[in-house]
Amino acid sequence: MTRQIVGGVVVAFVVGLTPTGVAAQPVSPEQQIEEGLSPLPEAMRDDAEVKGYDESGALVTLREGAGLLTCIADDPAVRAYTVTCFHRDMEAYVTRSLELTKEGADTPGRLQTLQAEIDSGALTLPDRGVVYQRSGLDVDINDAAMLIFLPNATADGTGLTSLPSPQHPWLREPGTGQAHVSISMR
Repeated sequence: MTRQIVGGVVVAFVVGLTPTGVAAQPVSPEQQIEEGLSPLPEAMRDDAEVKGYDESGALVTLREGAGLLTCIADDPAVRAYTVTCFHRDMEAYVTRSLELTKEGADTPGRLQTLQAEIDSGALTLPDRGVVYQRSGLDVDINDAAMLIFLPNATADGTGLTSLPSPQHPWLREPGTGQAHVSISMR
């Protein structure tokens, strides 16, 4: 199936995380809100909705938002650190990615499952939006990035390399419905 790229989706999603099985330290709602908003530019924080985790580990809304963005604080039950902000039209995709991560899916398995669900029509990605992420080993060792989703984009079609680089944008998952430009925000 061939799709035309009408626009780009800027989104961040959880990558490479596995559950630890270790009891997580509780983080206050206030701390989760601050942490959840941290990937966004200051000017975009006031209107964003923020979700985080309650004492039982359930994903809950910590702060309602009037804007187009939703942010999710780090899940303390998952080994690596990731905070994600995404355009509200990406919620089904991001939520499904989080579910697969919590179920223990590794990154290749998670991406394969997401792609299969996109191909079957069970999961859809919009053609535009905005989101940011911070992820890494922990809250002190992490990188910020913006991911611009361009479904089915290729390196030849965009002029971007598909080789990872912290110095310039590069294309991840080329030729798939999850193709996206990764831009480091260091």
